[in-house]
Amino acid sequence: MNSLNINDTYAKLSSEVRDKLSIIASNILNKEGNKLSSVNLKIVTNKEIAELNKIFRGKDSPTNVLSFTNDDISKNVTNSLGDIAISYEFVEVEAVKQGKNISDHLMHMLAHGLYHILGYNHENEAEASIMEEKEILILDEQKIKNPYL
Repeated sequence: MNSLNINDTYAKLSSEVRDKLSIIASNILNKEGNKLSSVNLKIVTNKEIAELNKIFRGKDSPTNVLSFTNDDISKNVTNSLGDIAISYEFVEVEAVKQGKNISDHLMHMLAHGLYHILGYNHENEAEASIMEEKEILILDEQKIKNPYL
């Protein structure tokens, strides 16, 4: 069974939101052939994600989501695929600006981050199209509208 380990000390997500995040992660992992895998999700502040963004990407600003793939030799033993950090503050503001439901936008950021961990990216148009289609389909299963419209 796949698992999403959620640390939401900062945002204190409702059990409904936590459950939906877990379902989306499990569905993605199952569809991508990653049985018995786990991923860690931490909901952070803008300050925390800005620090991570500066350290790991050289960008001195907050962002919505960052993904860190586990390339450690422990991966074969722990089945931990990696870590995702989502700035709830950033996602909340971004959702309002884009006229999106905050919870739905949070689900999208999880899906986006998890697909990065699984090796998908959006470095060019073709790759972006594949990744976006996967995100749209997985979110649609949870009755979440296409985030790219």
